[in-house]
Amino acid sequence: MHNRIVRSLTLAIAVTILAATAIAVPAAAASRVTRVAVIVGPAGSVTPRYRALADDAAKVARDAGAQVVTVYSPNATWPAVKRAVEGASIVVYLGHGNGWPSPHRNSLYPRTQNGFGLNPVGGRNDREVQYFGEASIEKLTMASNAVVVFSHLCYASGNSEPGIAEGTPADAVQRVDNYAAGFIRAGARAVVAETALGPAYYVKSILRGRGSVEAIWNAAPTANGHTFAVASSRTPGYTLQLDPNRVASGFVRSLVSRGVTAAQVRAGAAGVPGVVGPPPLPSLVKERVRFKEPAFDALPIAGTSTSLTLAIAKGRVDRVPAGTEVSIRWDPIILDNPVPTPKPDPTPEPSTGPVSNWAPTTQTPIPDAPEVDLVIPEAEGSVVEPVKVVRESSGLRLTVAYPKAPGLYRLTALLHTAEGVAYDDATQGLLTPVLVRVGSEIAAAYGAPSTLKLEAGDTVKVPVRVLNSGSQRWDTEIASQPTTTDGLRRAPSRMITVPARLVATWVSTDGHAVPVPANVALAESVSAPGGVVETEVELVVPGDPGEYLLLIDVISAANGPLSSLGSEPAIVRVTVAGRLVPTLAPSPAPTTLPSLAPAP
Repeated sequence: MHNRIVRSLTLAIAVTILAATAIAVPAAAASRVTRVAVIVGPAGSVTPRYRALADDAAKVARDAGAQVVTVYSPNATWPAVKRAVEGASIVVYLGHGNGWPSPHRNSLYPRTQNGFGLNPVGGRNDREVQYFGEASIEKLTMASNAVVVFSHLCYASGNSEPGIAEGTPADAVQRVDNYAAGFIRAGARAVVAETALGPAYYVKSILRGRGSVEAIWNAAPTANGHTFAVASSRTPGYTLQLDPNRVASGFVRSLVSRGVTAAQVRAGAAGVPGVVGPPPLPSLVKERVRFKEPAFDALPIAGTSTSLTLAIAKGRVDRVPAGTEVSIRWDPIILDNPVPTPKPDPTPEPSTGPVSNWAPTTQTPIPDAPEVDLVIPEAEGSVVEPVKVVRESSGLRLTVAYPKAPGLYRLTALLHTAEGVAYDDATQGLLTPVLVRVGSEIAAAYGAPSTLKLEAGDTVKVPVRVLNSGSQRWDTEIASQPTTTDGLRRAPSRMITVPARLVATWVSTDGHAVPVPANVALAESVSAPGGVVETEVELVVPGDPGEYLLLIDVISAANGPLSSLGSEPAIVRVTVAGRLVPTLAPSPAPTTLPSLAPAP
């Protein structure tokens, strides 16, 4: 009796467990939905077009009953994208691509290559881009049998960048293989790349079709019929297929897969129902830390490097977390410099006489309209790449490279976590952007009055502060070989130093006569890199009242005017007024103008 009771209880418990299990499994499966993540990264002027293509893909996904999560620039940050991709069965990305092989690095760099180009800080613009490469991508978790669709990227389909040579077929194969590797490790079963086709075709075909992803790729309207296949080196078991425009060039389409059908993609749904909102962003605002303007250890000279310090202006540096990274971006400041429009040739009067010896006018052939290319290169100064910093008592120190081309730049620093994620916009407001004039190896900077009001015909002394902002001296040495008194023998040669000169030139804005330029020899001390001097240039003011410009430039004996090498001259706007000279009045002594503010 006892044994029967035990067996009955055991059986009842087993039935209960099986019943519970039978109910739980279908309930869990029913709670999962097919999630489609649609991402648009910052891509400058074409970003609105990318958003429109992404909207097309999002619409067909919703029409098919999928859960759609869109993350568009300027709010496509890494935390937002990471949350959107989690459990996604289809991941769509339009934006900049950064792959390898490329001319920018000598070896593959997983931190920034073969991933997404995203907004470092949300809500700012469509221009700044920070790359999160395969080292970040492989940590994502997509749904099983997920498909990734790249549209209009550089490198992902085997291409390079506009303006850069495409490379060999072997380069193209490597790029396709590398770009897919991190996404496959994150759960993707197929990775598609198209440079000309929007993603809506693939989203609709996968969510409503029954064939394989390979068949869908082969049937795409962009198919060229030049497909060749290669086994993957980065991901064993996967096959690469490339379909270039020509047999061995024009790499615009690719597929990396191990065989997966549209039905399998849908069956692997792992999305959780509900609204997928943006995640919280890291912030340092509550730490009550503020920074001074960036300070450099060396003069800003194009193509050189220096140490930069973000000194603490308020608070303690230990409130900044250990491992914090900093990125530096150089935005070129383009000043308006309109080019005069050439005047058209005068139109000849029509002839009233008979026409004879007529010949057709030679006309330049009108070329065909060029292709519209939505794969665009990065804008100069747009890429944000965080680096490790040294946390010192005074602040944060890092090594930075000045831009390669001389010019005026806006330097913007951003704070990032140890994982490279940018702190929120309020934290970035703790830093101060500055304008930096980056000079060439031979360069000058000036401190001079911006405007002056002078009397016609007067003599004045204009104080000017001059800085050697380059890395080379301005003066030069030449050999001197004076002739002896008999004219036959030469004395031993000796070296003499020819100093640089500061030249001030009048320019009339309305055609008045101007005095000859005035020039002053500069001391040897200012000729050395970093040398600075305050001097005076004695000038005769033009005799005619009016508006004038006074251009101040350094002329080197070896290199000529430094303005011709890229250093902007100092420009003083001068208003010259007429004056009444009393009878028998003595000649005025030269006027000395007030001292100047420090040179920039």
